[in-house]
Amino acid sequence: MGVISPKLAGKLALRLFMTPTRFKTPRKEQALRESSKLTFITVRDRKISVRSWGEDDAPIVLLSHGWGGRCTQFHAFIKPLVDAGYRVVGFDVPGHGDSEGKRTNMMDVALVISEVYKAVNSHKKNQEDEPFEAIIGHSFGTGTVLLGIDRLNVNAKKVILVSSFPSVIWITNLFGEVFELRKSTLDAMRHVSREKFKDTYGISWTWDDISPLQTIKSVKGDLLLIHDEKDHEVPYEQGKLLHDATPHAQTMITSGFGHRKILMNKKVVEAVVKFILK
Repeated sequence: MGVISPKLAGKLALRLFMTPTRFKTPRKEQALRESSKLTFITVRDRKISVRSWGEDDAPIVLLSHGWGGRCTQFHAFIKPLVDAGYRVVGFDVPGHGDSEGKRTNMMDVALVISEVYKAVNSHKKNQEDEPFEAIIGHSFGTGTVLLGIDRLNVNAKKVILVSSFPSVIWITNLFGEVFELRKSTLDAMRHVSREKFKDTYGISWTWDDISPLQTIKSVKGDLLLIHDEKDHEVPYEQGKLLHDATPHAQTMITSGFGHRKILMNKKVVEAVVKFILK
């Protein structure tokens, strides 16, 4: 991309940066898909898939999946949470799962989370939206949850962040390494993004102030951070930066489950359910 002008290279890089791969749902998640209550909400002219399990009037636990994922990736958590008396709500990010769209970004998904928050509170008689009992985010989904809390008035009594990253700049640098982009192209991509989205979501922003290291400061509920020492996508050293910045948070460190299998680990599921119940 560096052969063409930096600005054009930046535009092309941004397009690639915001385009996820839509993976098929594996067989092990099919039963949960079929047992869910499926609805759609419209956010910025796209139909967004929202699934729920459990009784409609039960306290809500929201699931926020990562890049390239879908809400049923949390399949190991859903039955234990429903059995514990919660209504579990998950949505598919634009361009993922059963939701429409081809491209997305953190601010876009934070807006989706705020619309899901409004939708589940729409039947309430009181004026104020009730907080989620808990939100569980994974990877990219941790950044979007924190941004929704920080900028869009999403409220939760407890927040669980699994395999979180500390900095959006670090994510863009990693993207540049994977696609062997020149520094000038990455700089142009960041500049183009700032210009393109400066007014789109009603959020004033810089790359630093939408990063989890900053947005996590707005979490008022109890906080649990979980990371695996063998995570090769978001290395533990990166996750530890977030842990060190939030000494009041509870932490759980696993070893050998990596970035994705951590969501299927029985001890992790048990720890999360116990944290929400206490």
